[in-house]
Amino acid sequence: MQDFEFPPVRLRRVVTGIAQENCYLVLAGERALLVDPGDDAALILSEVRREGARVEAVLLTHAHFDHVGAVQEVREALGVPVLLHREAREQYARAGELATAWGLPFRQPEAPDGDLEAGDLPFEGFGLRALFTPGHAPGHVALASSAGFVLAGDALFKGSIGRTDLPGSDHATLLESIRRELLALPGGTVVFPGHGPETTVLAEARSNPFLV
Repeated sequence: MQDFEFPPVRLRRVVTGIAQENCYLVLAGERALLVDPGDDAALILSEVRREGARVEAVLLTHAHFDHVGAVQEVREALGVPVLLHREAREQYARAGELATAWGLPFRQPEAPDGDLEAGDLPFEGFGLRALFTPGHAPGHVALASSAGFVLAGDALFKGSIGRTDLPGSDHATLLESIRRELLALPGGTVVFPGHGPETTVLAEARSNPFLV
Protein backbone atom coordinates (compact mmCIF):
# COMPACT_ATOMS: atom_id res chain seq x y z
CA MET A 1 0.00 0.00 0.00
CA GLN A 2 1.07 3.55 -0.72
CA ASP A 3 -0.53 6.89 0.08
CA PHE A 4 -0.32 10.03 -2.03
CA GLU A 5 -1.45 13.48 -0.90
CA PHE A 6 -3.33 15.74 -3.31
CA PRO A 7 -5.13 18.19 -1.04
CA PRO A 8 -8.04 18.18 -0.47
CA VAL A 9 -8.02 14.48 -1.37
CA ARG A 10 -5.74 11.57 -0.61
CA LEU A 11 -5.06 8.53 -2.74
CA ARG A 12 -4.26 5.03 -1.46
CA ARG A 13 -2.94 2.42 -3.88
CA VAL A 14 -3.60 -1.24 -3.08
CA VAL A 15 -1.88 -3.78 -5.37
CA THR A 16 -4.06 -6.85 -5.91
CA GLY A 17 -3.94 -10.32 -7.41
CA ILE A 18 -1.67 -12.27 -9.68
CA ALA A 19 -1.81 -9.47 -12.28
CA GLN A 20 -0.55 -6.97 -9.67
CA GLU A 21 -3.46 -4.67 -10.50
CA ASN A 22 -3.65 -1.26 -8.86
CA CYS A 23 -6.86 -0.64 -6.94
CA TYR A 24 -7.28 2.92 -5.69
CA LEU A 25 -9.13 4.34 -2.70
CA VAL A 26 -9.79 8.05 -3.24
CA LEU A 27 -10.37 9.73 0.13
CA ALA A 28 -11.97 13.07 0.92
CA GLY A 29 -12.17 13.26 4.68
CA GLU A 30 -14.28 10.33 5.87
CA ARG A 31 -15.80 9.80 2.43
CA ALA A 32 -14.27 7.60 -0.24
CA LEU A 33 -14.59 6.23 -3.76
CA LEU A 34 -13.18 2.83 -4.66
CA VAL A 35 -11.69 2.42 -8.15
CA ASP A 36 -11.05 -0.94 -9.85
CA PRO A 37 -11.25 -3.55 -7.08
CA GLY A 38 -9.54 -6.22 -9.16
CA ASP A 39 -8.82 -9.00 -6.64
CA ASP A 40 -8.05 -9.63 -2.96
CA ALA A 41 -11.36 -8.32 -1.65
CA ALA A 42 -10.35 -9.01 1.95
CA LEU A 43 -7.26 -6.83 1.57
CA ILE A 44 -9.23 -4.01 -0.03
CA LEU A 45 -11.91 -4.13 2.66
CA SER A 46 -9.27 -4.13 5.40
CA GLU A 47 -7.88 -0.88 3.97
CA VAL A 48 -11.35 0.64 3.91
CA ARG A 49 -11.85 -0.34 7.55
CA ARG A 50 -8.40 0.94 8.48
CA GLU A 51 -9.40 4.35 7.16
CA GLY A 52 -12.86 4.26 8.72
CA ALA A 53 -13.96 5.47 5.32
CA ARG A 54 -17.54 5.65 4.08
CA VAL A 55 -17.32 4.39 0.50
CA GLU A 56 -19.96 5.99 -1.73
CA ALA A 57 -19.43 4.03 -4.96
CA VAL A 58 -17.25 1.60 -6.86
CA LEU A 59 -15.99 3.12 -10.13
CA LEU A 60 -14.60 0.89 -12.89
CA THR A 61 -12.24 2.16 -15.56
CA HIS A 62 -12.99 -0.90 -17.70
CA ALA A 63 -14.25 -4.46 -17.46
CA HIS A 64 -11.26 -6.79 -17.80
CA PHE A 65 -11.31 -9.55 -15.19
CA ASP A 66 -8.21 -8.27 -13.39
CA HIS A 67 -10.02 -4.99 -12.65
CA VAL A 68 -13.41 -6.38 -11.59
CA GLY A 69 -12.58 -9.64 -9.80
CA ALA A 70 -13.39 -8.31 -6.31
CA VAL A 71 -16.41 -6.24 -7.33
CA GLN A 72 -19.15 -8.55 -6.07
CA GLU A 73 -17.62 -9.25 -2.68
CA VAL A 74 -16.82 -5.57 -2.14
CA ARG A 75 -20.28 -4.33 -3.19
CA GLU A 76 -21.96 -6.86 -0.88
CA ALA A 77 -19.77 -5.89 2.06
CA LEU A 78 -20.14 -2.13 1.57
CA GLY A 79 -23.64 -1.91 0.08
CA VAL A 80 -22.59 0.61 -2.57
CA PRO A 81 -23.42 1.04 -6.28
CA VAL A 82 -21.07 -0.05 -9.05
CA LEU A 83 -20.65 2.33 -12.00
CA LEU A 84 -19.28 1.40 -15.42
CA HIS A 85 -19.40 2.96 -18.89
CA ARG A 86 -22.33 1.58 -20.87
CA GLU A 87 -20.08 0.43 -23.73
CA ALA A 88 -18.16 -1.80 -21.31
CA ARG A 89 -21.19 -3.74 -20.12
CA GLU A 90 -20.97 -6.57 -22.66
CA GLN A 91 -17.34 -7.26 -21.79
CA TYR A 92 -18.18 -6.99 -18.08
CA ALA A 93 -20.83 -9.68 -18.47
CA ARG A 94 -18.22 -11.97 -20.07
CA ALA A 95 -15.26 -11.13 -17.83
CA GLY A 96 -15.13 -14.63 -16.46
CA GLU A 97 -14.46 -16.10 -19.89
CA LEU A 98 -11.05 -14.45 -20.15
CA ALA A 99 -10.19 -15.37 -16.56
CA THR A 100 -11.07 -18.99 -17.33
CA ALA A 101 -8.92 -18.88 -20.46
CA TRP A 102 -6.02 -17.85 -18.24
CA GLY A 103 -6.85 -20.63 -15.79
CA LEU A 104 -7.74 -18.22 -12.99
CA PRO A 105 -10.60 -18.40 -10.48
CA PHE A 106 -13.19 -15.66 -10.90
CA ARG A 107 -16.52 -14.69 -9.35
CA GLN A 108 -18.73 -13.04 -11.93
CA PRO A 109 -20.17 -9.82 -10.48
CA GLU A 110 -23.82 -8.90 -10.89
CA ALA A 111 -24.71 -6.16 -13.38
CA PRO A 112 -23.54 -2.59 -12.72
CA ASP A 113 -25.95 -0.26 -10.96
CA GLY A 114 -25.36 2.77 -13.18
CA ASP A 115 -23.43 4.28 -16.04
CA LEU A 116 -20.08 6.02 -15.73
CA GLU A 117 -20.21 8.52 -18.58
CA ALA A 118 -17.70 11.15 -19.65
CA GLY A 119 -17.92 14.40 -17.72
CA ASP A 120 -17.94 15.64 -14.14
CA LEU A 121 -18.85 13.00 -11.57
CA PRO A 122 -21.61 13.74 -9.03
CA PHE A 123 -19.49 13.19 -5.93
CA GLU A 124 -18.91 16.51 -4.17
CA GLY A 125 -15.47 17.16 -2.74
CA PHE A 126 -13.56 14.76 -5.01
CA GLY A 127 -13.24 16.97 -8.10
CA LEU A 128 -13.33 14.00 -10.47
CA ARG A 129 -14.35 13.85 -14.11
CA ALA A 130 -14.43 10.85 -16.39
CA LEU A 131 -12.48 10.93 -19.65
CA PHE A 132 -13.55 8.57 -22.44
CA THR A 133 -10.41 6.61 -23.36
CA PRO A 134 -11.31 3.48 -25.37
CA GLY A 135 -8.80 1.41 -27.29
CA HIS A 136 -7.47 -1.00 -24.68
CA ALA A 137 -11.04 -2.04 -23.95
CA PRO A 138 -14.55 -0.94 -24.98
CA GLY A 139 -15.98 1.76 -22.75
CA HIS A 140 -12.65 2.44 -21.05
CA VAL A 141 -12.55 5.64 -18.99
CA ALA A 142 -9.87 7.49 -17.03
CA LEU A 143 -10.67 9.51 -13.92
CA ALA A 144 -9.05 12.93 -13.79
CA SER A 145 -8.90 14.95 -10.59
CA SER A 146 -8.79 18.72 -10.32
CA ALA A 147 -6.22 18.11 -7.55
CA GLY A 148 -3.61 17.13 -10.15
CA PHE A 149 -3.76 13.41 -10.87
CA VAL A 150 -5.46 10.98 -13.22
CA LEU A 151 -6.37 7.34 -12.70
CA ALA A 152 -5.59 6.10 -16.19
CA GLY A 153 -6.72 2.50 -15.93
CA ASP A 154 -4.90 0.44 -18.56
CA ALA A 155 -4.74 3.18 -21.20
CA LEU A 156 -1.36 4.65 -20.27
CA PHE A 157 1.58 3.29 -18.28
CA LYS A 158 5.03 4.53 -17.40
CA GLY A 159 6.90 4.03 -20.67
CA SER A 160 4.13 2.03 -22.28
CA ILE A 161 0.44 1.88 -23.24
CA GLY A 162 -2.33 -0.67 -22.84
CA ARG A 163 -2.15 -3.87 -24.85
CA THR A 164 -4.36 -4.03 -27.92
CA ASP A 165 -4.34 -7.74 -28.71
CA LEU A 166 -7.44 -8.49 -26.63
CA PRO A 167 -11.07 -8.73 -27.78
CA GLY A 168 -12.55 -5.28 -28.34
CA SER A 169 -9.19 -3.49 -28.37
CA ASP A 170 -7.78 -1.31 -31.14
CA HIS A 171 -4.32 0.24 -31.31
CA ALA A 172 -5.19 3.33 -33.36
CA THR A 173 -8.17 4.10 -31.13
CA LEU A 174 -6.04 3.83 -28.00
CA LEU A 175 -3.40 6.21 -29.35
CA GLU A 176 -6.09 8.70 -30.31
CA SER A 177 -7.66 8.46 -26.84
CA ILE A 178 -4.33 9.02 -25.09
CA ARG A 179 -3.45 12.04 -27.19
CA ARG A 180 -6.92 13.57 -27.08
CA GLU A 181 -7.66 13.08 -23.38
CA LEU A 182 -4.57 12.23 -21.34
CA LEU A 183 -1.82 14.21 -23.04
CA ALA A 184 -4.17 17.21 -23.05
CA LEU A 185 -3.94 17.35 -19.24
CA PRO A 186 -1.39 19.68 -17.62
CA GLY A 187 2.14 18.30 -17.86
CA GLY A 188 2.54 18.01 -14.11
CA THR A 189 -0.52 15.79 -13.76
CA VAL A 190 0.49 12.57 -12.01
CA VAL A 191 -0.64 9.49 -13.93
CA PHE A 192 -1.62 6.49 -11.80
CA PRO A 193 -2.01 3.46 -14.09
CA GLY A 194 -3.85 0.20 -13.60
CA HIS A 195 -0.54 -1.66 -13.20
CA GLY A 196 2.92 -0.51 -12.20
CA PRO A 197 4.33 2.79 -10.93
CA GLU A 198 3.07 6.31 -11.38
CA THR A 199 4.44 8.78 -13.91
CA THR A 200 3.49 12.23 -15.24
CA VAL A 201 1.81 13.45 -18.39
CA LEU A 202 4.91 15.44 -19.36
CA ALA A 203 7.26 12.48 -18.88
CA GLU A 204 5.13 10.28 -21.13
CA ALA A 205 4.67 12.97 -23.77
CA ARG A 206 8.45 13.38 -23.95
CA SER A 207 9.74 9.83 -23.64
CA ASN A 208 7.04 7.18 -24.04
CA PRO A 209 8.18 5.23 -27.15
CA PHE A 210 4.58 4.66 -28.26
CA LEU A 211 3.80 8.39 -28.22
CA VAL A 212 6.91 10.22 -29.47
